[in-house]
Amino acid sequence: MRVLSLSIAAGVVLGLSSCTESTEPSLFDEADVTADIAASAGEAIASAVGVMIANESSAALSVAQSHHGGHGDGTHSVDVTRSRTCLDADGAVVTACSPLASVRKIVTHASLDGTRGNTRVNRSGETVTFSGAVHRVMDDTLTRVFDTAEPPSETARVHDGVATVDDTTTFTNGTKSRTASEAAVDSVRSLTWNLPRSGNPWPVSGSVVRNTAVTVTVTDGDRTETRSLSRRIQVTFPADAQGNVTLQIDDQVCQLNLVTRRIVGCE
Repeated sequence: MRVLSLSIAAGVVLGLSSCTESTEPSLFDEADVTADIAASAGEAIASAVGVMIANESSAALSVAQSHHGGHGDGTHSVDVTRSRTCLDADGAVVTACSPLASVRKIVTHASLDGTRGNTRVNRSGETVTFSGAVHRVMDDTLTRVFDTAEPPSETARVHDGVATVDDTTTFTNGTKSRTASEAAVDSVRSLTWNLPRSGNPWPVSGSVVRNTAVTVTVTDGDRTETRSLSRRIQVTFPADAQGNVTLQIDDQVCQLNLVTRRIVGCE
């Protein structure tokens, strides 16, 4: 009789367990999260292009004043702290970067801290807003390219570098929010502007690659779900006349506009 009682008790427990299991669908939508990460990376890479232009300007190099150095359509409040070292053709330090005519490389260390915000449109046509904190450190090496004329004339500027990223961004549409904590490394590879800059507002070649590890927490009402994932994002130049470039996130191809800092076609 004791064995029978234990068997009945076990059956009751199993029955209760099966009744309390959640049948609600997962909050985590892979396509939504991938599009979020693409939007975040696209905005950040467009911002980095602006920082590289500002690095030139802060070193007293001529830069055409136009939309490509601005904040796009989003909201931004980012403080940038810079230090730089200038080198001549032999690799010797040019004190105080003067005379500028003797400078062939400029190495800029930039720290960025602040906030940002923008929007994207999801596959249902809804607007997804995003905002969050920016913490980035960027090392940018600019190489000035000259022709062989006498006196030599500068014909192009090539940027190479690396940045470490620690951004936290929240994406919201409807009742659902997704908070992404990103630890990323950006690699700038031979990003080249032809001169004069007035007629060449965008890089004509090169790429920016981001490798990011992301922890995403999805919240809807009183439900929460957290996952960790990684993505590789690459933006490849040249841009077209409107500032559109190709952005690839893993095997998906999208478009990034460097003016608005928004992405399309990732869903």
